[in-house]
Amino acid sequence: MPTAMHLIMLALVGLTNGHANNSYENVLESILNELEGGLELHLTKPSDFDHSLVQFILRQWSCTLTISSTETMSSEEDDIFRHHFMLFEDVNEMSEYLPHLKNLGGFYILALVHTPQDMAKLFKFTADVWLHHGHSRIYYIQLDMDRILVYNPFKTSLEFVNDATTYKHIYGNLNGHPLRVYTFDSVYSLVFGDGATKKVLRVTGADAKLAEEVAKVLNFTQHFLWPDDEFFGGRTPNGSYSGGVGRAHRGEVDIIFSGFFIKDYLTTQIQFSSAVYMDDLCLYVQKAKRIPQSILPLFAVHEDVWLCFLLVGLIGAFIWLCLRGLNLGLHIERIADGSNEKEYPGFYSLAMRIFIDTWVVWVRVNVGRFPPFNSERMFLVSLCLVSVIFGALLESSLATVYIRPLYYKDTNTLAELDATQLPIYIKHPAFKDDLFYGHDSAVYRRLDSKMTLVAEGEERLISMISKLGRFAGVTRSASLELNDIRYVMTKKVHKIPECPKNYYIAYVLPRPSPYLDGINGVILRILAAGLMDLWTGEMKERARWSIHRFPEYLAELNVGSWKVLTLTDVQLAFYALGIGCLLAAAVWLLEMCWKNK
Repeated sequence: MPTAMHLIMLALVGLTNGHANNSYENVLESILNELEGGLELHLTKPSDFDHSLVQFILRQWSCTLTISSTETMSSEEDDIFRHHFMLFEDVNEMSEYLPHLKNLGGFYILALVHTPQDMAKLFKFTADVWLHHGHSRIYYIQLDMDRILVYNPFKTSLEFVNDATTYKHIYGNLNGHPLRVYTFDSVYSLVFGDGATKKVLRVTGADAKLAEEVAKVLNFTQHFLWPDDEFFGGRTPNGSYSGGVGRAHRGEVDIIFSGFFIKDYLTTQIQFSSAVYMDDLCLYVQKAKRIPQSILPLFAVHEDVWLCFLLVGLIGAFIWLCLRGLNLGLHIERIADGSNEKEYPGFYSLAMRIFIDTWVVWVRVNVGRFPPFNSERMFLVSLCLVSVIFGALLESSLATVYIRPLYYKDTNTLAELDATQLPIYIKHPAFKDDLFYGHDSAVYRRLDSKMTLVAEGEERLISMISKLGRFAGVTRSASLELNDIRYVMTKKVHKIPECPKNYYIAYVLPRPSPYLDGINGVILRILAAGLMDLWTGEMKERARWSIHRFPEYLAELNVGSWKVLTLTDVQLAFYALGIGCLLAAAVWLLEMCWKNK
């Protein structure tokens, strides 16, 4: 057998011999123009280069060509050249190369010089290729009959190829063919089945609605497979694959109609459909404790409001003291009101009296003695007006916090989560692959070291976090808006707003899949019509309504009942009054002791 260089030289010589195009060559030319990637010619002998069909293909400039010998074909083809051409004398010779027809994702062009009188042999060969290899991306050229055929597995027949779109038309109507559909309980899908017989009865959710539309347009029947314990799955330490990734990797499913993050699952045997939606991968912790009602008024307004309140009181006392100093220094005439200023002989006594009167006005209490100067009285009037504003703000805030409970500060950033030293538990191995890995941030590296894969038992991970609160969890943002919304609405868990990852989400098919183009076409039309946004929005709205089906959560939220204020709600005022009375009694005792001395 000549070497590859010899074959190439013969091919270059053969290019000089022109040949008129036959009718099938026009169709073949349109097919070659549609094929993406290179075409590899597998030839058995040098004389094959003189064949008119080979010469025709060598004159095509629409695709990259390479030449090899069929005897040098390996079981693992180079995927640079996705499409393959072979020339056979008869069906028997073509059957010998059946093991080499690997389903690599490209097309095969099999040319047959002598067509058998009994077409059953050719039909049996085409059916065997589909049954044993799942491969229908094959064009059969019958040179002596001047035609190109393709096998339609959904009608179990051979069809004439008129143009490059014939193959697409075959997979545009599957004629009720059953496809193995794998789905499981996910964010936008819910599976109902019989555990005893392991039979899926029905599937609901946005993913299920999209799957129904795809099945209706492409005309196939969904044959649901019973979900594994590991829904998503991934690569295990021993090199095998579990869950949905494992089934697609082994070719046990035709499509998985549950959303997967578009990312690397450490296998080249799966592929994704067009992206259906996006979602964030977020962390959540136990909700911060509720502020006790005994100190609730202290948290009724923000810290800066309290700080401003204190500063205005101190500055107001200083301004009043300055006004008194100016009035006394300039000898401004006093207002006769019967007061005797000699009661305050010293500067410190005067300053203390002004400081006390300022705070009396500032907290909206009647002043026992008005200042003897008009400028000071005007200042008190303005101070009273500002005091009314602060008082109204405080009173409205107090009314709000008794209706809407307040909580201590939650963890809102990843840096704050890192500072809490909480371990991070995950339930899917795919979460750990690149959630924090590969970042330069020291915070991300520390958080990545805290992640631990755990298996959910009878009690779900989010339920344990809501009760114990000694660790954090990882989940999709949409999951907290749908399946686990009751934990969020009842203030059981808190989602950290700073989400480390954002993913496109799509469905998974084994590689290669002849159904990919047809499924993508339907998905893109559904997305363009806005139906997926409608279906996901309906699910989120129904999830918010579903909170009314849980009486225990309604009781915790006090839904449907009025808030009646009792003594426990105003206990802080009694505490302040009691402490004030005790301090007043202590001061009175000290004065009595000082007077006796």
